[in-house]
Amino acid sequence: MGTYANLLYETKGHVAKITLNRPEKLNAMSGELRDELDRAVQEADDDTQVRVLVIKGSGRAFSAGYDLSGTGRPGAYQGQRSLEESIYSLRRSGERWMRLLWYMRKPVIAQVHGFCLAGGNDLAGSCDIIIAAEDCIFGVPQARALGIHHTLGFWPLTIGLRKTKEIMYCGDAISGKEAERIGMVNRSVPEEKLEATVERLANRIAILPTTLLQSHKQCINRWYEIMGLDAMIRTADEFDAIASRAGPGDTFRQISQTQGLKAALENRDGPYGGAYTNWWDGNLLTPKLVKPDKK
Repeated sequence: MGTYANLLYETKGHVAKITLNRPEKLNAMSGELRDELDRAVQEADDDTQVRVLVIKGSGRAFSAGYDLSGTGRPGAYQGQRSLEESIYSLRRSGERWMRLLWYMRKPVIAQVHGFCLAGGNDLAGSCDIIIAAEDCIFGVPQARALGIHHTLGFWPLTIGLRKTKEIMYCGDAISGKEAERIGMVNRSVPEEKLEATVERLANRIAILPTTLLQSHKQCINRWYEIMGLDAMIRTADEFDAIASRAGPGDTFRQISQTQGLKAALENRDGPYGGAYTNWWDGNLLTPKLVKPDKK
């Protein structure tokens, strides 16, 4: 079993579990974490005893997205890069999510609690099944300044054209309960039942041998590949790079560099009433909904 600095890896019976383990950063995905995630997923895929993989986060979040303070943000956030370099970097990142989880032989369950923001949706959306806490927060605040998430969370395939547009046009946040209602996740449950629910589902899936699970997964995925999934991801990569270099992106970068990231976030989200709001009822989804770390 490999050793990792940014995540935890364990197996129990036929189920492997990867826990993103940067709780002080809300499991923001640095370059180092993504490298380790690649290795851990491959370890689970190569293990003949493992039939199902669960991915979760430690502390207060599943993942707050890519780590803007380090090497995590693919491509476009570094304003000095050319458009061509940004597109290439984002395309490699999109292909990486596909290779990592879409093409993995075994089913992958995302266990989502707390925050699932920005690039966290790239990770969760690349998984086969998503089970979420009812009060978790799905959000794409970067849509207000920095572009899109370059897999679009696979949302056009799961929640449809109109809901995808509604969320992206506003950069709004939704709860796990709302995410279930619109088909973004398979189930939402109270947070205190989340771990047991995922464990029960993973063990049920693991009754089937890997040969059958692999056939089911690849056959279903092939339908969407024929429908143009690869072209969709590549298109999202390109427009993510283009959108992030528009005026709002330059403003965000300038404020971040001169006044700090907090000031840039406040400038971006202020007109909307905050990062975790939605337009239809004006509710503010706040971090208070997320239980504090259990020491």
